Amino acid sequence: MSSSQMEDYEEEPLLRTGCKEYFWLLCKLIDNIHVKDASQTTLLDLDALARHLADCIRSREILDQQDGSIEDDGLTGLLRLATSVVKHKPPFKFSREGQEFLRDVHNLLFMLPSLKDRQQPKCKSHSARAAAYDLLVEVVKGSVENYRLLHNWVMSQHMQASHAPYKWDYWPHDDVRAECRFVGLTNLGATCYLASTIQQLYMIPEARQAVFTAKYAEEIKHKTTLLELQKMFTYLMESERKAYNPRPFCKTYTMDKQPLNTGEQKDMTEFFTDLITKIEEMSQDLKNTVKTLFGGVITNNVVSLDCEHVSQTAEEFYTVRCQVADMKNIYESLDEVTIKDTLEGDNMYTCSQCGKKVRAEKRACFKKLPRILSFNTMRYTFNMVTMMKEKVNTHFSFPLRLDMTPYTEDFLMGKSDRKEGFREDGESKVAESYEYDLIGVTVHTGTADGGHYYSFIRDIINPHAYKNNKWYLFNDAEVKPFDSAQLASECFGGEMTTKTYDSVTDKFMDFSFEKTHSAYMLFYKRVEPEEENGKDFKFDVSPDLLEWIWHDNMQFLQDKNIFEHTYFGFMWQLCSSIPSTLPDPKAISLMTAKLSTSFVLETFIHSKEKPTMLQWIELLTKQFNNSQAACEWFLDRMADDNWWPMQILIKCPNQIVRQMFQRLCIHVIQRLRPVHAHLYLQPGMEDGSDDMDGPVEDIGSRSCVTRFVKTLLSIMEHGVKPHSKHLTEYFAFLYEFAKMGDEESQFLLSLQAISIMVHFYMGTKGPENPQVEVLSEEEGEEEDEEEDILSLAEEKYRPAALEKMIALIALLVEQSRSERHLTLSQNDMAALTGGKGFPFLFQHIRDGINIRQTCNLIFSLCRYNNRLAEHIVSMLFTSIAKLTPEAANPFFKLLTMLMEFAGGPPGMPSFASYILQRIWEVIEYNPSQCLDWLAVQTPRNKLAHSWVLQNMENWVERFLLAHNYPRVRTSAAYLLVSLIPSNSFRQMFRSTRSLHIPTRDLPLSPDTTVVLHQVYNLLLGLLGRAKLYVDAAVHGTTKLVQYFSFMTYCLISKTEKLMFSGYFMDLWNLFQPKLSEPAIATNHNKQALLSFWYNVCVDCAENVRLAVQNPVVTKNIAFNYILADHDDQEVVLFNRGMLPAYYGILRMCCEQSPAFTRQLASHQNIQWAFKNLTPHASQYPGAVEELFNLMQLFVAQRPDMREEELEDVKQFKKTTISCYLRCLDGRSCWTTLISAFRVLLENDEDRLLVVFNRGLILMTESFNTLHMMYHEATACHVTGDLVELLSIFLSVLKATRPYLQRKDVKQALIHWQERIDFAHKLLTLLNSYSPPELRNACLDVLKELVLLSPHDFLHTLVPFLQHNHCTYHHSNIPMSFGPYLPCRENIKLMGGKNNIRPPRPELNMCLLPSMVETSKGKDEVYDRMLLDYFLSYHQFIHLLCRVAINCEKFTETLVKLSVLIAYEGLPLHLALFPKLWTELCQAQSAMAKTCVKLLCEDPAFGEYIKCILMDERTFLNNNLAYSFLTCFLHKVQNQVLSGPSCANLINILVTNLVNEYHSQEPEPASQRLEICKNSGVLNADLRALVLLLSVHTPAQLDPALGPALQDLLAKCRACLQHRSSLELDAKDRKAKADEEGATPVKRRRVSSEEEHPVESGVMGGIGGVVGGCPASSSTSSSSSSSCAELKPETREALTPTSTSDTETRDSSVIDPGTEQDPPSPDPTPSGAASASPKEEKMEASSSSSSSSSSPPDGTGAFGPQPLAGGSKEEESRKEEAKEGKEAGPKTCGGGLGSGSGGAEDDTAFPSTSVLAGLPEGADTQGCPLQETDCGHAASHGLLNLAQQQDVLDMLCRTVESTISAVSKLSAKGARTSSAS
Repeated sequence: MSSSQMEDYEEEPLLRTGCKEYFWLLCKLIDNIHVKDASQTTLLDLDALARHLADCIRSREILDQQDGSIEDDGLTGLLRLATSVVKHKPPFKFSREGQEFLRDVHNLLFMLPSLKDRQQPKCKSHSARAAAYDLLVEVVKGSVENYRLLHNWVMSQHMQASHAPYKWDYWPHDDVRAECRFVGLTNLGATCYLASTIQQLYMIPEARQAVFTAKYAEEIKHKTTLLELQKMFTYLMESERKAYNPRPFCKTYTMDKQPLNTGEQKDMTEFFTDLITKIEEMSQDLKNTVKTLFGGVITNNVVSLDCEHVSQTAEEFYTVRCQVADMKNIYESLDEVTIKDTLEGDNMYTCSQCGKKVRAEKRACFKKLPRILSFNTMRYTFNMVTMMKEKVNTHFSFPLRLDMTPYTEDFLMGKSDRKEGFREDGESKVAESYEYDLIGVTVHTGTADGGHYYSFIRDIINPHAYKNNKWYLFNDAEVKPFDSAQLASECFGGEMTTKTYDSVTDKFMDFSFEKTHSAYMLFYKRVEPEEENGKDFKFDVSPDLLEWIWHDNMQFLQDKNIFEHTYFGFMWQLCSSIPSTLPDPKAISLMTAKLSTSFVLETFIHSKEKPTMLQWIELLTKQFNNSQAACEWFLDRMADDNWWPMQILIKCPNQIVRQMFQRLCIHVIQRLRPVHAHLYLQPGMEDGSDDMDGPVEDIGSRSCVTRFVKTLLSIMEHGVKPHSKHLTEYFAFLYEFAKMGDEESQFLLSLQAISIMVHFYMGTKGPENPQVEVLSEEEGEEEDEEEDILSLAEEKYRPAALEKMIALIALLVEQSRSERHLTLSQNDMAALTGGKGFPFLFQHIRDGINIRQTCNLIFSLCRYNNRLAEHIVSMLFTSIAKLTPEAANPFFKLLTMLMEFAGGPPGMPSFASYILQRIWEVIEYNPSQCLDWLAVQTPRNKLAHSWVLQNMENWVERFLLAHNYPRVRTSAAYLLVSLIPSNSFRQMFRSTRSLHIPTRDLPLSPDTTVVLHQVYNLLLGLLGRAKLYVDAAVHGTTKLVQYFSFMTYCLISKTEKLMFSGYFMDLWNLFQPKLSEPAIATNHNKQALLSFWYNVCVDCAENVRLAVQNPVVTKNIAFNYILADHDDQEVVLFNRGMLPAYYGILRMCCEQSPAFTRQLASHQNIQWAFKNLTPHASQYPGAVEELFNLMQLFVAQRPDMREEELEDVKQFKKTTISCYLRCLDGRSCWTTLISAFRVLLENDEDRLLVVFNRGLILMTESFNTLHMMYHEATACHVTGDLVELLSIFLSVLKATRPYLQRKDVKQALIHWQERIDFAHKLLTLLNSYSPPELRNACLDVLKELVLLSPHDFLHTLVPFLQHNHCTYHHSNIPMSFGPYLPCRENIKLMGGKNNIRPPRPELNMCLLPSMVETSKGKDEVYDRMLLDYFLSYHQFIHLLCRVAINCEKFTETLVKLSVLIAYEGLPLHLALFPKLWTELCQAQSAMAKTCVKLLCEDPAFGEYIKCILMDERTFLNNNLAYSFLTCFLHKVQNQVLSGPSCANLINILVTNLVNEYHSQEPEPASQRLEICKNSGVLNADLRALVLLLSVHTPAQLDPALGPALQDLLAKCRACLQHRSSLELDAKDRKAKADEEGATPVKRRRVSSEEEHPVESGVMGGIGGVVGGCPASSSTSSSSSSSCAELKPETREALTPTSTSDTETRDSSVIDPGTEQDPPSPDPTPSGAASASPKEEKMEASSSSSSSSSSPPDGTGAFGPQPLAGGSKEEESRKEEAKEGKEAGPKTCGGGLGSGSGGAEDDTAFPSTSVLAGLPEGADTQGCPLQETDCGHAASHGLLNLAQQQDVLDMLCRTVESTISAVSKLSAKGARTSSAS
């Protein structure tokens, strides 16, 4: 590029778009020119180009705009291009022209605008300024002269004189005038009303002009207000700042003769009216302006209707008041103002002209309207009901243009109506417009009590803005544009709707609420002609005001230029990197350090944004390290002028800045110390004199360090108040300085710095240094505003700020020590220790300033000076005596530190002894704190411990018992605790309102025990004196609480309890009668005494006997005043603590003395307690528990009791039961009822007493309440209560049943009308949400109810149960399952969901097929859980059926219910239903036949049988089920299976059997194992086949079936023989062992091993047997096992059952109607021994009686038919097997014993035993089924030999029977074919 091209370009007058890219390209080209030497010739003359660019930059006009709307990209480009050129160091850079250009560039940045030249500086945009800074840096790089010039110019900007003091955290860019060019007003707290008023006035051009042109004169009224208003308006118009602070205006303006309080809210309308009134009073011109602008006239006209006269009165207004309440808009409100009111009747008007009463019309009209019409919306009202001010937030609208014509006098009155009255002087007025435009709205947000004002104002001064309807929001300091379309939503009030989330519906709902913001004042301007609206306003502002504001603007704009990150970056380059480019950087190091220091300390640290502060401090540190001269300059500067220390150390609110400055000063002094240290004490110490009391002015004047320190000390003397906030770093500096070495501390001592600090702190004048304030008025005001100085009352800042001062004084005192003496000056010593009562020490201890250093100071002062130590200790105690406890805290803290001092340097006084000697002198004044302090000291200080222990007689009674203040007594107890040398003992003693409990099992050392016993003995000795303090009238009721509480706490072991024995009568005489008899509701002394007495008796019978053996005690101990006020919470709390101890003492006495027990049982107070206290168990849990313990003792019977004693017990029970039945409310006192009946109901007589006294009704009420609570999510609390209550119910009902024939029993049951509802509620607890113990308890009670009143409950329960089950079967409603429903994974049982409740109370014991997770036999644990869950319920249904039979009430509904329940129970393989209906089928009664007919007609019955044959064939292993199908299959065969389906099923069974035969293993051992495994399934399938063949003859059977069956029979017999041989071997081994004399234990083990030979897989193989539950026949020796059968003890362990059902489950099965006693359960283990002779007899009788219901050998295929195909040899072998082996596994002939309710046979059920009390003659028969314990073994995975033998035996007989049936069919088929 040639230079000619460059020149051509630069001749262009203006730079067009795209010049940014052009200059960027030029800069890159220049940057890439490689010039090694400035004189080198290039194509481009860089020097000429530099000069040319300088001229271009100088001559360029100013285009940058202040608001950033226009940026001069050309100027920026020229500056950047010049920077690129200067980088090549052209000669121009080092020439004089270059220096002039440097000045010009500096001016481009820092030339300030003025009133005459407002466009400066030339560089305003950020990019232009950044480019100019870069150019400055390049120009001074490498040029010392240029650097000096720039340094001087920049340095001048950072001198104190160049600017007003900067605020802290200052950032002018936050305070720049808004973009819309309007200035706001700062809110000073609550001055929003003032801001809104001033801004509305200012935006009215006529008002603004009037204020500006008003002439200021001394004689005018409110002249200061006018001056401040003019200043404010000038500021708002001309200032470059964001907002004006109206504090000067507030100070001069008075309202109601008071200056404006900036923290008090005022009504804006009142202030507006007051302000324009004051303006009106200032001058005539202003008055005319105000009248014209705001003044209107409203007339009140009275027009007579009976004469022609009109009365008119005029009233001037500035604002029109608009009613808002009940008004929709401003028109309705104006209508209300001008409404016509007729005066007639009693309210007639007296005409002033006629002098008579006339009818008239009264109306108000607007006569004259102002140019600015202002409205006050009356949004505040006074509520006469609440007598409070309220705000009306209703909707109230107003238009943008308002027509006032309808409200003017001309319009309303008419010209003709005004005959006379008020007329305006002069000529007729010119026609005026009555249309108004809205120009301002002031909004109030908040309530009537407080809120905030802000304004919306239309710009009517700028014609362009007025035409475009420009609105602005003026909100205090914030001003921004506003969209007038939003006026309605912002100003009209009313309601607003918002979306709010509703968690209930899970939706967002519309939520409406009243707006709190609405228009309060409206400003309308009269519509002017067009030419008026378009004019541009010019305002005449005073030149003085303009000069004032522009001086402020120039200062602000300079600050804005300096407080800028770009400038900070420029300064960093100027101070850090540029000096290194100069030829000799060291030569200008001082100059650089000065600039850096001045910039940082004068400007940078004041900035709000200073991210690089750390780097700057590091730079300063580095510069000071490199230059001793800079260090000396720095300190000299501050020694001569304290501006920086004062501003930074004292006034700066930023702690980090203060710390930084303090550390910098310390660093500089350390840098100078090697050079200056020897000068510190010159010339004052040159002659070696030690006299420090001489003049100190000259000391240290030879070093800048000491001169600086003296300046700092003078600040303390002259410029700082002791309550300044920020003195920490100031004293920290002096402290660090003193610690540097001896020279520094000696220098401070020589200056008498201690005296200076003491006088400064005390606020007194030093002897030669009168304290003077050197703050100017302005500075003082500024400080007040910034609140750096606090009032003396606010002392919370003093401790933190002055801690280092105390540390410094302590250090200096110690540094002044010379051997045994202090070398302090007289002034210093007098300052520290002079004056009465050591005022300095007292004052700063009271202020709590650094007590640790105060302690060090006292140590230093008192070393080798015992007399001073005594005086100081005396002062401390005198202060404690005078001060309040709170104020005395620091003194106690200091005493603690003095006491803790041990060892240390020699000469230290014995402070501990001084303090302990004086402590009693002040204990009277402040006893609580002294005792607390001693309690802290005794564990730490041996001297204090021994002293307090030895003086116990002097203080224990005085403060622990006698003192009137509880806090003191508590402190005395703490002091006693602290005497015991055991940390654990002390820590466990807690200060609570409740009494302490004994510290049991606390190991104490012998020394500790000795001290404890010493203290405890002293306290026991005071028992006799304690009676002096029990008179409640004199001493209150709490004086002995801490005394007894501590003694109770001392009861570590029985030793302490036995120590009490000798003082028992002292305790008794204290309790009776002074504490026991007075009628005081809450006597805490009694509570504490009883607590101690109780604890001293626990586990110490000796102390109990002391009471029992004393007749006076036994006679009176039951007399104790107790107030049972259950509503007074204080009384309840007291009783809750006192009564357990009292009744506990009585209980222990009863345990020791039967005589006392009988005496107490009959005492009226005990009956009172049972009646009034036990019903409130929740309020007095401990007391009620003790009372029931007493009750148990009262009813307990001993073997040696006499007849009269037994009678007493009986009478007590009768009395107490009757009392409870009379007084208890069953709905709320169920806990008491349960607890009492559990104790009192011991026999049937007691239980019948309950029945006769409406006890059943009472218990039903309790049950109803618990039932309701159980279903309201509180089941976890009441489940146990429900079970307990039902067990009591059961015992009472059982006791009642034997006496049903008694008339009184029948009557009592008849009165129990709730029994039916009670039964229904019991049923609703039967579901999977109820735990098993609750379900079983409900079922037990239900069974007892059915037996008590069969007719009632059959009639009501059966339909309910049948409907319930049908509903679940036939509806599609999903069932809800609780946590107790059996589940294979056991998750629900273990999930901890016990608190889950059903949606509603419901009966749900239905077992649908979908609920069964696996078929029977697959999962034994699941089978057991399922059986445990459903068995009791099925037994209950079975009982209903049995009872119905006995009562001959077997209805069709019950038949349907029986079938439905049986169908549900099929997966359980329960034999209840088969046994019942087999018996009914064999019975001959008409009812039985009817029932059988109904059964066969029920479709569900057909489904039941079909399900057995198709899905549950293993059930046929149960002989009862097999016999049942034998009886019923032919009756319903057509309903169950059609011909084809029956044939199909037969084919399937035959195929399965043949396949099973072919799949067997060839080896004999494997065959045996496989047959054992599959015997159950084979047996069931064979029985099903026999049954089907009995009802359907197939056309053809598989030919392979016969051989397969014959082979199977042979294999079974072989297995039996093998088992027999094994058994004989076992018997031989057993006999041999017996002969060898084995021990019983071994014998049992051998027997057990013999009975449980285990083969791996045996159990798995007999799954079919177990699952099928085969049962033996009555005549056969073999029987099969029930999978669910358990022995009694196992059954009880696995199944949770209530304690109340044992009677039901304990009896064997007896046929209904028989009266024989049930046999006892078998006590022998399963299979361990043969049945007893009695059992065998019962077995035989049962067998004979049931022969009709079962085939003789149990294997008949067609009922009673004889077995075909069996040989006699086989019969005999079976008999042998029966005799040898059957006895073991059988339990009893009639059934199973206690707890065997898990059996599926009826033998396990109590159904017939519970029928024992029914009428005789019921024609039902028992079932003689005997079942083995195979199921029990199966549950353990084992079968013993006998059981395996039985299974195989049964299979053999079933095979034989099947062969017989098949043979018959084959023979019949052969005959048929031959016949054909």
